[in-house]
Amino acid sequence: MTARMLVGDDIAQSEDETPRFDTVGVLKGWCLNPIAYLLVCVPAAIALSFQEVEPVWIFSLNFCSIIPLAWLISEATEHLETITGPTIGVLLNSTFGNVVEIILSVQAIRAGLVKVVQSSLLGAMVMNLLFVTGCCFFITGLKKSQTNYNTHNVSYNLSLLSVACLALIVPTELASTDEWSSSSELFSMSRFVAVLLAAMYVLWLVFNLSTHAHLFQTEVVSKQKVHLQQGASPILHTPQEGRSDSEDDPEEEDEGPRLSCGVATALLLVCTVLVSFHCDWLVESIEPVTKSLKIKEAFVATVLLPMVGNFSEIIAAVSIASKGKLDLAMGVAIGSATQIALLVVPIAVWIGYFMGQPFDLDFEVFQVRLLVVCLLMASFCLLDGTANWLKGAMMMIAYVIVATAFYWLHDREFQSAGRAPASADELASVIKSLQAQLAQVKDVLHLK
Repeated sequence: MTARMLVGDDIAQSEDETPRFDTVGVLKGWCLNPIAYLLVCVPAAIALSFQEVEPVWIFSLNFCSIIPLAWLISEATEHLETITGPTIGVLLNSTFGNVVEIILSVQAIRAGLVKVVQSSLLGAMVMNLLFVTGCCFFITGLKKSQTNYNTHNVSYNLSLLSVACLALIVPTELASTDEWSSSSELFSMSRFVAVLLAAMYVLWLVFNLSTHAHLFQTEVVSKQKVHLQQGASPILHTPQEGRSDSEDDPEEEDEGPRLSCGVATALLLVCTVLVSFHCDWLVESIEPVTKSLKIKEAFVATVLLPMVGNFSEIIAAVSIASKGKLDLAMGVAIGSATQIALLVVPIAVWIGYFMGQPFDLDFEVFQVRLLVVCLLMASFCLLDGTANWLKGAMMMIAYVIVATAFYWLHDREFQSAGRAPASADELASVIKSLQAQLAQVKDVLHLK
């Protein structure tokens, strides 16, 4: 997913250089990655999902199975981007860059877990914006007291996230304040706004990759010399190779053996199919797990589920930041949040429409306000163009505070959203309960 970096005239690469295809060499390299060890959970999860076992095992094994499969999808997409070029690479990333979030949203919407989907998407945005970026700042700050980075990419991504926040605030506030708006009107507005968000995503790609690509060519500062980066990545969440702030001039990395187009495509399709099954089993086990472990569904949806699709990106961003490539690491973190807001959320809205499920942009007021505060805090920390370990610690602690809030958040909204309306018997039971409570109040006040 990274682009080659050319520094000044010191490094030149032949444009017609043929990639070296070596499937065995690629597989050997992957086996050295600790994430690959989680692949043993895949057959175990498949076997136990057809057995009568504790839902905790079903949830845990499918959770751990999706993580390495998402990583393999990311790797296969990277190899295909190298072969097909930047134009096809944009389409591949738009389709498979957040495939786990999209599949998980489809399965959860089909099961009627609308609030779970909304919370997981919001949680993914907050996790990338605060936790992943904070980790990158903290790791970079431990190695160097202060690091500068390209603020163009950051400022535009934050502005796009502000547009996405506005798209969530308007329907949410209307639903909570306008008593005369009907549900059908709210759904229609949500679908229209979803189209606008998707259009904004396309405009951002054109701006970033074509008309104003020069703005995102990272400057490499090395005491007395300034080199301009010439390469730009074809995808949103890794817009270009990050710069190294070390005193030595950065050197081009050897990308090593590559997968052929056929092997990478087959791997991509197989992993995507497996992810769809694991997401289905994972969604089915959410409610039994929350009841058996007595944990809040809000916490599972907002904190745990976003880790499924973002775990490999978290590891990648931290690893890249530890090598001094802060711009690339921030592209992974903030760019992922932008892509979820402008692409995955609109897709989820229209998926809900075609499935006949009440998925709209009416998120909870608490969630939307929390997202706005997180965006403001990230903006304060990011827009000055400097990174240090204290900023990283602030953002990570802020995310822990958010996660703590959802750990104690009541599940009343999750228990009703996206499900069938209450039956007549349930309504009668509620009325009787209210009448009994009213009678007790009258007894206390001697009004009987």
